[in-house]
Amino acid sequence: MEGKMKIGPVGKHDARSTTIVNWDEGGHNGILSQIFLSHGIGGIMSIQFQSVIDGKFVLSDRHGPCLGNMFDVQIELNYPHEYITGISGEYYKYEASNPHIRSLKFTTNTSEYGPFGTSGSSYEKFSFKLGKSPQFGGFHGTYDASGLQYIGVYLRPKTVQPKSDKINAEEMESKIALR
Repeated sequence: MEGKMKIGPVGKHDARSTTIVNWDEGGHNGILSQIFLSHGIGGIMSIQFQSVIDGKFVLSDRHGPCLGNMFDVQIELNYPHEYITGISGEYYKYEASNPHIRSLKFTTNTSEYGPFGTSGSSYEKFSFKLGKSPQFGGFHGTYDASGLQYIGVYLRPKTVQPKSDKINAEEMESKIALR
């Protein structure tokens, strides 16, 4: 993940779960082209990604169980012109059953997708704002048999060049001395 910042994750772990699986989709420099979600009453069950890596479309592993009564393939990004600028959602903040990611919403430079999943007053809200340029670098998180537990993002910081003045330092010194 050289050159990327790991942000998050957010969510809450179900203390009763014995099988937590960590996943990480930030180890490549591909460009995200599709996001696949399954969700149900309990929230986000699984998430999967398609990226373009070296000109080839590559499908990630599915992160989460093959459950949920809804499967959305609505998140088709207009590759290469559309890119993620923000991710927000909610997770269950109490220790009761299935405290996993309840909803997700994806914001791009041109559109918003979602929210997918469920929303509620007892849920904790989160938001990752990634700037207006293509700085999104991937996702990471955990899941168990009840669904997505945590989610986080990678950010590719922009390289900002210092503004160069047309007057160099030597000229500036001479102008100051002449006054």
